[in-house]
Amino acid sequence: MLDVACGTGLEDKFLKLSFHVTGMDLNSGVLRIARRRNPELTYLSGDMRTFRFENRYDVITCFDAMCYLRDHTELRKTFRNFHRHLLNGGVLVFYLDPVFLKEHHKQDTIVITKKHNQEKHITLIELYRRKGRSVEGNAVYMIQESSRVRFEIDNFETFGFFDVARIKRMLRDTGFRAHLYSGGRNITFSLRKYNQHSPYPIFVCEK
Repeated sequence: MLDVACGTGLEDKFLKLSFHVTGMDLNSGVLRIARRRNPELTYLSGDMRTFRFENRYDVITCFDAMCYLRDHTELRKTFRNFHRHLLNGGVLVFYLDPVFLKEHHKQDTIVITKKHNQEKHITLIELYRRKGRSVEGNAVYMIQESSRVRFEIDNFETFGFFDVARIKRMLRDTGFRAHLYSGGRNITFSLRKYNQHSPYPIFVCEK
């Protein structure tokens, strides 16, 4: 398995129980964390649009990172690259948050996530808004330690803005047979078929 945009290797802790996993990411900082978390795995630096590895894989995964592609042109290029690196009969699995999908009308939204332990409380506030053919995002962290509170602002980013029907056509044109399942509000993956009422689509694509 190749885990594209593997980040800090959190998912790889579970994937490695069933697969021989190689992780790939552009960010050298998160790769250092992934190597500490999963020292027995191989982690490589690479861009999903352009990487070229000698190995071919049974499975390629890309969890919550396709939104960093700026447009459908970059998405098509990435699909072709994934197809090139899969064995015949291999499977590509990825999903896109509804914020970045036209059909779900979730742009111009605020997402709040909270994490805490005994010493620290962190509230992450993500702000997204539609701008032309892209989605702009900002993140603000509110960090509370004891009685002190401080705020940190993350870098502004521009994300892609896609539509499901066009993604399906691009996958078909690339040579994939795509199956769409429904993401859940409390779980990431389900085996329910995707429809217009689903929170978001999970793409399972056979080469």
